[in-house]
Amino acid sequence: MMKQSRSVSNVFQTAGVRRRMFHWQGYCLMAAAVGAMSLGLAGCGHKSNAETSTGKTQVIEQSSDGSVITLDPSVAKHFQLAQTRAIDMPDKFSAPGVIAPDVSRTVSVFSLANGFAVKVPAQLGEQVTKGQVLAVVDSPDLAKAISVYQTAKAQLDLSGKELSREQGLYRHGAAPRKALEQAQFAEQHAQIDEQSAAREIEILGGSLESPSPFVTVRSPISGTIIEQKISRGEAVENSYLFQVADLSRVWALCSLYENDLSRVQVGDAAQVEVSAYPDLKLQGKVSNISHILDPATRTSQVRVVLDNPQGLLNPGMFVTAGFTSVRKSPQVLVPVTALFQLHDQFWVFEPVKPGVFRRVPVTVGAVVSPGWQVVTAGLQAHQSVVANSLGFSAAASLEN
Repeated sequence: MMKQSRSVSNVFQTAGVRRRMFHWQGYCLMAAAVGAMSLGLAGCGHKSNAETSTGKTQVIEQSSDGSVITLDPSVAKHFQLAQTRAIDMPDKFSAPGVIAPDVSRTVSVFSLANGFAVKVPAQLGEQVTKGQVLAVVDSPDLAKAISVYQTAKAQLDLSGKELSREQGLYRHGAAPRKALEQAQFAEQHAQIDEQSAAREIEILGGSLESPSPFVTVRSPISGTIIEQKISRGEAVENSYLFQVADLSRVWALCSLYENDLSRVQVGDAAQVEVSAYPDLKLQGKVSNISHILDPATRTSQVRVVLDNPQGLLNPGMFVTAGFTSVRKSPQVLVPVTALFQLHDQFWVFEPVKPGVFRRVPVTVGAVVSPGWQVVTAGLQAHQSVVANSLGFSAAASLEN
């Protein structure tokens, strides 16, 4: 009876060890332990708990970490083997990125006249239309230009009257020709000065119809104000006041390590996922690969153009871009049934020699076809693995 008790105890200890190694097969282990206990009790000490009804041991030997398992040949022959496959597939990988405005659809809004902002009706992030007032600037430059224009216009009127008088005198022989020519030259010079002064007002943003020292700054396009550098009362100098961008099309600027640059080229497809919208998947294409490498991060920017008709994508949003290269590279496929997961790691069983199997860690990729999954590390093409890892694990759990 002592021998029988030790046998039962060994079964439960063995089942406990296997349960920790194969936690997802708990029910199989419990059934195995109960079955082994029944064999031990029924045998009344005549058979070992690791023997089947035919007296053959299923697990002959197992390493301490469970990485190598030796099965009885009569058991091992029931497990079919499968070979990994090699297939040429488009190269796929991902990279982090950020949404940025399309610079070809971004305009910097300037005030060419210096002064002070007296009104700033537009605000950062606001949607504006073409011609909408963004700011009003009180400009001493424009006031001076208006004064010069008014003086030039008065001088032109005076020169015109003087020319008319000299022409009348010349026709009646009361004035020499030289006086007429001087009057003509003065009138032409006054006309040039008036045109130049008028042009200066237009450059500074003023109006000839209603001259005023106030410059109205308007948006040249319809879009979103993505940057604002002026507030009411602040001085306005020769720098842009706003940036307005048409965000109906944006860029995803992705950072690729130098080792990955050879895997992507202009025209490759990209699927972009946005952190702010987990269910949103956008399709785009690579439009540019920067030739400048960041010396700190050793990354280069890859630009993906995205349509944004609903305006969901805003500058600064974090994204992840999955790239699919037009070039293909060999990939290793393994049957899904050959894979099992233990402690966040995927494994397969590889035959070493008849009856001897080794547990091999693998890194998996996408499921590419029914029943087959990509393995990116751990296996090579045309390598044999146990086709049914679940059944093999259950059999391997019956050890002495």
